[in-house]
Amino acid sequence: MSDEDKDGSGGRSGRGRHGKTAPEGQPWRREGNPGPARPDDGSAAHLALLAPLGLEGVIDAHCHWFPDNVTEKIWEYFSRHYWPVTYHCSGGERLRWLRQNRVDGFTTLNYAHRPGMASWLNRWTAQWAGDTPGAILTGTFYPEEGVGEYVEEAIGRLGMRGFKLHLRVSAFDPACAELTPAFERVQEAGLPVVIHCGSAPDPSRFNEPGAADRLLKRYPRLKLVVAHMGAWEWEHYLGLAERFEHVYLDTTMVFVDFPACGRFPGQLLGRLEGLSAKILFGSDFPNIPYPLSHAVESVVSLPLSAEARRGILYGNAIRLFGLDVSGGKP
Repeated sequence: MSDEDKDGSGGRSGRGRHGKTAPEGQPWRREGNPGPARPDDGSAAHLALLAPLGLEGVIDAHCHWFPDNVTEKIWEYFSRHYWPVTYHCSGGERLRWLRQNRVDGFTTLNYAHRPGMASWLNRWTAQWAGDTPGAILTGTFYPEEGVGEYVEEAIGRLGMRGFKLHLRVSAFDPACAELTPAFERVQEAGLPVVIHCGSAPDPSRFNEPGAADRLLKRYPRLKLVVAHMGAWEWEHYLGLAERFEHVYLDTTMVFVDFPACGRFPGQLLGRLEGLSAKILFGSDFPNIPYPLSHAVESVVSLPLSAEARRGILYGNAIRLFGLDVSGGKP
């Protein structure tokens, strides 16, 4: 049992520090019996649903890309502890799936879980994305010596358009003093940080609402994208997005028929239209147990205006990441 499991703040208990509880029994957990993933049948059925919105494709603001050896370790962990991965295939095949599903742009979100990893990941990702049309170059950072220098390199020399932090995996408080030079530089550059700070699908003492609150208190102009719409603390993070000009939300694994994030509360749906310019489509590709089409369909079916859905699926990400669409696509 890890220290996080012992301290009563999360782990397998299924309860976070702010009293939010996981879906009963955490049904996505299939220890030793991962079961079948739902395959992608290649039909890209969501494209017919996009046409009435005037869209031919989507921008995925929550897509992961790691070196192959890291990817395999992540998939091994998912297979043991979470869910089977639909797109468990080579990098080239994953790119083909993105193209077939008309993902016109996609982030390269990654994160570090130990010192000395973030700078290396940033350089690897920049090299990979430089040869990959549609890749939106995003990096990461970690509380360690030299973080300010390699974040400066990532922004200035590598051309990062944003960063990703995963508080449950990386196990740190983002408001810690060690990260001051990184956040000050990112805030100054006006770049977004995608942050997994909600307690789904695994609570811990790190991914809890106070972390985002402390971070925004120190850096009130920081562009912060709350992954998974803050599941399971939905209402808290909706409130942050309503109060802070530069707080955004992404739809990753929300509204789908898989229970890792639970069911979005119906009583909160009415607040989404007003926030729609600050909501981004995200899928969590490739680490999802269902087809990418399903993630898109779940957003298309939301009770929102056509303008709101167009923004969520495409335009909002274009603006936030500063993508050049002069040629028709990012």
